[in-house]
Amino acid sequence: MRMTWGANITPLPQILERIIRLLRLYPQGMMVAILTENNMISKIAAVLAILFAPVMVFGQALADHVPGDAMVYVGWRGVADLGPGYPASNLKAVLDDSDIRQFIDEFLPAVIDRIGHENQDAAGPLKILATIAKPSWQRPTAFFFAGIDLPQGGPPVPHLGVLWQPGADADALMQQLQQLTAQAQPPFPLKVVHVGDLIALMVGYDNPEAALAGGSKSLAENAAFKAALGHVMKDPVVALYIDYDKFLGTLTSAAKVADPNAGDMIGKVFKDLGVDGLKRLILTSGVDGKDWGTMAFIEAPEPRSGLLTLVASKPMDDAILSAIPMSSTMAGAGRADVSQVLPTIRKTLEDLHPQIAEQVNQMLKSIAQQSDVDIEKDLINSLGDEWAYFTDPGTGGYGLASLTLVNRLKDPAKFEQSLSKIEDFALQQIEQQMGPADKLQIRFQTVKLDGVTVHYLAVPLISPSWVVKDGMLYVSPYPQVAAAAARRGASADTSILKNESFVALRQRLGHNEATGITFDDLPRTAPQAYGGWLMISRLAGFGDLFGIKSPPILMPELGKLMAHLSPAGSVKWVDADGIHMQAIEPFPASTVVASDPAISAIYAEPVMVATLLPALNKAREQANQVKSINNLAQIGRGAFRYANAHEGKFPPDLAAIARQGGFAASTFVNPRTSHPMPPPNVRSPEEVGAWAGEHSDYVYVGAGKTVNDPADVIIGYERPDGLTDGINILFADGHCERTGMPKAIQMLQRGQQIQ
Repeated sequence: MRMTWGANITPLPQILERIIRLLRLYPQGMMVAILTENNMISKIAAVLAILFAPVMVFGQALADHVPGDAMVYVGWRGVADLGPGYPASNLKAVLDDSDIRQFIDEFLPAVIDRIGHENQDAAGPLKILATIAKPSWQRPTAFFFAGIDLPQGGPPVPHLGVLWQPGADADALMQQLQQLTAQAQPPFPLKVVHVGDLIALMVGYDNPEAALAGGSKSLAENAAFKAALGHVMKDPVVALYIDYDKFLGTLTSAAKVADPNAGDMIGKVFKDLGVDGLKRLILTSGVDGKDWGTMAFIEAPEPRSGLLTLVASKPMDDAILSAIPMSSTMAGAGRADVSQVLPTIRKTLEDLHPQIAEQVNQMLKSIAQQSDVDIEKDLINSLGDEWAYFTDPGTGGYGLASLTLVNRLKDPAKFEQSLSKIEDFALQQIEQQMGPADKLQIRFQTVKLDGVTVHYLAVPLISPSWVVKDGMLYVSPYPQVAAAAARRGASADTSILKNESFVALRQRLGHNEATGITFDDLPRTAPQAYGGWLMISRLAGFGDLFGIKSPPILMPELGKLMAHLSPAGSVKWVDADGIHMQAIEPFPASTVVASDPAISAIYAEPVMVATLLPALNKAREQANQVKSINNLAQIGRGAFRYANAHEGKFPPDLAAIARQGGFAASTFVNPRTSHPMPPPNVRSPEEVGAWAGEHSDYVYVGAGKTVNDPADVIIGYERPDGLTDGINILFADGHCERTGMPKAIQMLQRGQQIQ
C-alpha cells in the first residue's frame, strides 16, 4: 500500500489555524479575537507593549503594592540598587571596565533624540519612551496582570498595571503618562496615579489607589506567593511569578464565553497534556557571592501526567556523564522519558479533534505496514531516559561541528534495526515526492571508520550522522564526529567526571540527587568568541557617522574580561512538590558573551541548504505557492474582519476588503504569475482598493455569503489563467487549500463561480 501524503491527511498546523479562525466568529468570544479585531483596543495594546518592554526583560520589587490576586508578576530592583553583594561582584567589575552605562544612559537617549528630530511623527512616542525607559532601568519597577473580566454583552476588561518608584523623575514620568493616556479612549478604565512614592499606570481599575494600598491584600502577603518564595533566592534583583492555576482558569473562562463546549474542550486538553498539574512558577536572579545566581521552582505536585511525565524524578546516574569527554567546553546530561509523548499527543487530539486523531493513527499504521516499523513501540520506546550532549574540541573542534547527542538505549538492537528501516522508508517517500523528472538524489549511506559503522545522510555541507555502539546512540552533524565519539565510548577515566572545573562547579551547585546538569567552560570558549563580539559592539559606531559619539569600549579588554570569567552551569532536581533549578554564571549574559556569535549564522545556512537540496529544482515554485496562499489567507482575514463589523456578512468585493486598511497592493498580485507589481504610488486604502478591484490575480466570490455558511463554500481563489498544476482556494471557514486543476475547475463550475 502506498501512503498518500496530501489528499487525506490535513496538516495539524492547518487544523489549528481553522480552530483559531472559528473562535473568531463569536462576536463576544475569545479575548484574543476581540483584541485582534478591535482597532482601538489594538492601538492601546501596542502602547502598553511599549510601556511593558523594559520590565518584561528584567524583581520581588514593589510586590508589597501589587494586588494580591495578580497571576503574573515581574519585578526589577533597578541598577541604582543591585543589592549588598554588588560592589564585590563580577558584574560591577565588568561594568567598570566597559562603557555600557554610558551606552544606556547617554548614547541611546541621544540616538532617540536624533531620530525624533529627523522624524516628527516619531518624536512624540520616542519622547515618551525615553521618559519611561530611564526610571524603568534605574529604579524599582514592576508589572502585574490580574486577569480579565468578560461581562456578558460587553468588551473584555483586563486588570493589569505597571508600577514605578521613580524618585526625582516622578513628576516628569507622571506628566508623560498623563499625556499618553489622554490620547486613548478605551472601553475600560485607564488611569495614572501617584500614591506615596509610586507612579502607576493602572488598567481596568475604577479605584486604582485602593488596589495599590498594599498591606494584607498585596501580593507580598499572598500565601501562595510567600510559599513559592521559600524555594528561591530571598533578596533578588529580578523576579518572575506566574500563578498557573489562575492563568489557565482565565483561559478556560474566556473560551466558555465564546462557547461552553469550547471551555470544556480546553479543560480536557489541559488535563490530557498534564498542564492542569502546574500550579505556580517562580524565578529569581541576583548577585551570588561574586557571581550571578538564578533559582527557579515550578510547583507541580505528584502525581504528574501528560507531558509532565517527561520530567523524571529519578536522580541522574553518573554513568551517562562518563559518555562526555573530559575536554568538553559545553555539556549537559539528565533524564527525560520520551515514551509518553506520543500517547499524550494522541489523547489530546482525540479530545480536540477526533478526525485528526484518526488521521494520525492511520498515518502511523500506514508507516508500520510499509516500513515494518511501529514508530512508538519499535523506535521511540527503544530510547532510554538518560541523555547527554557535548561539544568537544578534541572530537570535532570548536563550535557546533562537534555537538553530539548521546542516549543510553533500552533496546539497542531493535532501535538500530528500526531506524535503518525508517531510513529506507523515508527515501521511498522522498523519491515519490520528487518524481522521475528530478535528477537530484538523496541517500542514507554507511561508512566504516576504524571498526565503527556510521549511518549518515549524504548531502553537502552537513551530514547528520548516527552510530549505535555498546548500547549507546551517538548523533552528530558529521560522520567523523559521530565515529570519534562512539569510539571513545563511555569511559569514566577520560570523562568530564575527571574535569576539575566541572567537579568544582558541581560541588558548588550541590544537590547530589540532581536529575539534570549543564556545564559551560567560559574561560576556554571566550577567546574564540571575543573577536566576533568586538565587531558586533562596534555597530554602535554608526552613531559617530551621524554626529553622535558612541562609547568605544562596550566590550572590556579580553584580559580584563577573562579575569572575571569562570565556568557556568546549572542543576535540576525533582521532588514531590515540583521541579527545582539552580544556575550560576559569572555575570548576567556571560554565557552569551563567551559564545561565538557567528555560530548560528555559520550553521543555519548549511542546515537549510542541506534540507532543501533534494527539492532544489522545485524551490522557487514552492516559495511562490507559499506567498500566494499567504496572500489569499490575508484576503480571508480581511473578509472576516469586515464580517465581524457587518453582522457576519462577507464584503461585496475585494475593494471593500482593501479599503479597511492594512493591505499592500502587492497582496493582490499572485507571485506564481509574471504579472507586474502595482505602481509604488498605490498606497492609501482607497487607492489599493481601486487597484485591487481592477487588477487582482485573486477572484473574490464571497458577496452575499456569511460566516455561517458551510465550511466547503468557496469565497475566493487564484485566477486560473496561466496556471496548470492547480490553484489555491479560500473557503468560508477561513482556511485555504491547494487543489489540483481538474478538481478545482469542477468545484468552481459546480458553484458557477469560475471567472
